Amino acid sequence: MARTKPSEQLSRAEIERFLAAAEALHKSIVGPLLAYHGEHYKLYVRSMDPC
Repeated sequence: MARTKPSEQLSRAEIERFLAAAEALHKSIVGPLLAYHGEHYKLYVRSMDPC
């Protein structure tokens, strides 16, 4: 299927808004995972402590 009109060039401001939104989305997904696994890692390390 052929395009009927050429794609538009994004402005610098639009690109920056897109990247900021993508970063926020990434942090909202990855942040809780890192916090969850980080807490379990701390518990694991404490359980290995010989004291």
